[in-house]
Amino acid sequence: MKNKKLVVMLGALVVLLVGVFAFSLADQSEGETQEEVPANAEGTEAPEVTDEDETFVVGILQTTSHPALDAITQGAIDGLAENGYVDGDNAEVIFQNGQGDQNLMNTMAQSLVEDGADILIGIGTPASQAFANATDEIPIIMGAVSDPVGAGLVDSQATPGKNITGVKDEAPVQAQLDMMLEILPEATDIGVLYSSGEDNARAEAERAITAIEEMGLNPVEYTVSSTNEIQQTVAAMAQEVDAIYLPTDNTIASAFDTVVSEANRYDVPLIPTVDSMIAQGGLATVGINQTDTGFESGRMAAEVLDGTDPSTFPVYVLNEGDKLVNLEQAELLGIEIPQSVLDEATVIESDE
Repeated sequence: MKNKKLVVMLGALVVLLVGVFAFSLADQSEGETQEEVPANAEGTEAPEVTDEDETFVVGILQTTSHPALDAITQGAIDGLAENGYVDGDNAEVIFQNGQGDQNLMNTMAQSLVEDGADILIGIGTPASQAFANATDEIPIIMGAVSDPVGAGLVDSQATPGKNITGVKDEAPVQAQLDMMLEILPEATDIGVLYSSGEDNARAEAERAITAIEEMGLNPVEYTVSSTNEIQQTVAAMAQEVDAIYLPTDNTIASAFDTVVSEANRYDVPLIPTVDSMIAQGGLATVGINQTDTGFESGRMAAEVLDGTDPSTFPVYVLNEGDKLVNLEQAELLGIEIPQSVLDEATVIESDE
């Protein structure tokens, strides 16, 4: 009987020891499993941060407000987006407008540099020059500069040599003057109006004056230093010229309505360089598309962000345009547009 009780007790002790050992193994196994579980709530490995998560800051400085420069700015933003840098997604576009004030542009350019811009786009020569004065390290893209070498922005168009490259909008001056003479075959005295304070306007004016002389015509040169002088100057020109040629010029463009109004008083036709000025009251031109100009600037900015060195990135030259004519303006001035011109030109309606 005693032996039987002893056997029962030993059996119970064995069961107890086996249970304790099994519980210990289970607890250890659970602890090892818990150490392997990822810390994030979804139970998956946390993603690594890559370059795709980076946001690039694009500083855009526009020289002043007028439709041509507005179109270039929008084209630049579109060009960036088309080439992988979308505002509000992987790019942050900071826009500033200098309203024609060079001191203000210098301040704005410095501010964009200090804000940590990865690339800078200058819309117009004065804006590009403000950026050049503010930094020699951050890449700068010129949006529509007529004479980048003469403006001191690049060493040459083929090899810029600095932190600056971009787009040169070289007006097809000869084609514009040829079209003018086709419409106005009796014109002999051709006025050239531009701002004395803009390098790009002066360079284009010199090209136009040379071309006018080579055509056997008489160039009549007038300059203004500010928009305040435009009305009086156009009135004086209208007394002695048959037509007025207008180079690319931000000062003139910002007060173009005044130019049109005063020229219309004397029935003097305007031959502008910029395409958007035909709808504003210009008679005709061979105009470079300003949106396309901006798009090329945005494309080049994207390539620089991708790693292209601006110092060896050749300046892109736009020097071909479309024939444009404003029939409403022609009728207002009593000018008949030849069929030969109409066959090749796009008719532009006046802005309301």
